[in-house]
Amino acid sequence: MLFIDSNIWCYYFDESSKEHIVVSKYIEKILDKEEIVINNLIIIELSHYLIKNLGSIKGQEKIKKLLAFPFIIEDFNYDLLITSIDLLAQYNHTGIGGRDATILATMKRLDIKKLLTHDKSFKKIDFIEVIDPLE
Repeated sequence: MLFIDSNIWCYYFDESSKEHIVVSKYIEKILDKEEIVINNLIIIELSHYLIKNLGSIKGQEKIKKLLAFPFIIEDFNYDLLITSIDLLAQYNHTGIGGRDATILATMKRLDIKKLLTHDKSFKKIDFIEVIDPLE
């Protein structure tokens, strides 16, 4: 199983980003091979980015395309909130922020070890393997 961070999805769906081509090739390679996980907070963050940067119509079309992907969407509930706060307190010195803590909490809950991200702060977390397609 593999969790994919919002920055990777932003690069994937925003053709104007300089990272788009490299990230798109990587995502296309793994879509059929990996069980991909995302939480609903990542989806709303990505929705905000795409609608703000691509416009309401095109941004919403991209989100609907994302939601058609065959992946697991983990709901953010009270238990995940508490775990996120605990992880934020434990790892705040690494540069991990609130949304990042929700990723770590989701990964812990589902026993996911691999995270696809371009966020360097995650490399300081001892219980995950960071995969950065841009390196």
